[in-house]
Amino acid sequence: MPQTMRPIAIFISALLILTVISQLVYTATLSGVGIVEGWPLRSTIWTVEILLFTAIAIASVVGLIRSPSLQLGWSALVVAGLMNMIQSGIGLSMFLPASQAGEEFAPLMGTVLAGSFLFYYLAKVVLGLAAIFFGLALFRGVDTIGRALGLVSLITGLVAIVLNIAAVRMGLGAVPLAGASGAIATFFAGCAVWYSARQAE
Repeated sequence: MPQTMRPIAIFISALLILTVISQLVYTATLSGVGIVEGWPLRSTIWTVEILLFTAIAIASVVGLIRSPSLQLGWSALVVAGLMNMIQSGIGLSMFLPASQAGEEFAPLMGTVLAGSFLFYYLAKVVLGLAAIFFGLALFRGVDTIGRALGLVSLITGLVAIVLNIAAVRMGLGAVPLAGASGAIATFFAGCAVWYSARQAE
């Protein structure tokens, strides 16, 4: 990774880890809480997430331009950022009105949920790819810690891809496992990006 990319890479790695923290907060505080009841906190978290993923998408375009050797990894982060922006946007704009529409519109809420989680799963698949690409770059190096981190990033990325591709077909029932695997892969992708930037010092 070029040394000029170091500040951007550190910034992106921090954003990726912040998205994982936001998902942990969401799960810990809003699991089992209804859309309407939990809307103030839920909408706040989703607003933060949509801003984080917008920043990830924009900053990763810079990585795509400046770091040709890692173009696949940066491309994956751009696409993942865009998909998560769509997923969070669906939640922010459609979940509350759809849930308040009444029982006769319950199928509408189901459709909105299914559409949102389709992008959720696909984004996790692409984040898994990012974890693989950045992990592979580290694993090919000579640094022992970097190789170990790269291997872990590779494995977690692969697991996230498999589980979230399966979840695309299974639907909402696959959220816990698919979401957890995606969050872990995102964390290690962030760590791999950070370590790659550290090596550019």
